[in-house]
Amino acid sequence: MIELTFLGTNATKPTLERFTSSIAIRHEGEVYLFDCGEGIQIRIGQSGFSLMKIDKLFVTHLHGDHVLGIPGILFSMAKNQREAPLKIYGPPGTAMSVHHMRRASYGRIPFEIDVIELEPGDTVGPITAFETEHTGNSIGYVFREPDTTRIDKAKMDKHGFKPNSKFKKLKQGETIEINGIKLKPKDWLIPVKGSSLAYTGDTVKSDKVIEAVAGVDLLIHESTYLSEDDSGFDYGHCSAKDAARVAKQAGVGSLFLIHFSPRYANLAPLLKEAKQVFKNSFIAKDLARVTIKDTIVQVE
Repeated sequence: MIELTFLGTNATKPTLERFTSSIAIRHEGEVYLFDCGEGIQIRIGQSGFSLMKIDKLFVTHLHGDHVLGIPGILFSMAKNQREAPLKIYGPPGTAMSVHHMRRASYGRIPFEIDVIELEPGDTVGPITAFETEHTGNSIGYVFREPDTTRIDKAKMDKHGFKPNSKFKKLKQGETIEINGIKLKPKDWLIPVKGSSLAYTGDTVKSDKVIEAVAGVDLLIHESTYLSEDDSGFDYGHCSAKDAARVAKQAGVGSLFLIHFSPRYANLAPLLKEAKQVFKNSFIAKDLARVTIKDTIVQVE
């Protein structure tokens, strides 16, 4: 199961209602942070996620609304006597950016910080970086669970088999024997597709993004403005309509719009615009929780 919480959903600057870009993901005991807008340690404290459990931070690009929270979380970790190392991943330039943020902030960081710069196609466990189209170096991330198998419970019940420690070996691909009956993995295991999500960071509508996120269960795509306001925004961003077009063309399960311009206090028009193109669209809200289990997306 993949569990995510939106920590910040605004573009440019934080407001009382919406902090800037950041998402926390929990998976199999690990906590990953994607982007880190200013003051985001406040939202982490409100979310139920533990700041000290974060071992990996993934940055999409180096604009302030995506990275200015890094000094804050580093010093919050330091004040909480963190000893475990922290890995920070991002596009080329991330190492220099983190270096200068640390120098400008002063203060002692008593734990190791390892900055790893990624190119599109690089992988870190279940996470793969992909190319986006923004200003400067920018990447997005796809998170894919591996496909697995589970025991066919209905078939087990039909034959009257009770829970048995041997089932673990069956799931590992071994043939087992129960009550004189041989159980082969190909006959008693059901394939289970791993869950998946993608986060674009900032980008225009892009064929490269569509290819990279194709078929994911949940797409988190930047949606800075309404299409009718296109001329009022700099190159490198996306309208709600275009985000929905990406979702539709990529054949994703659900779309969550994020990275809203502060000019929009009411986000309902952006959602309406997206739904006209891609029905299964949602607004990402600060501190909203979403889970993906067996490819099914649930919003809490």
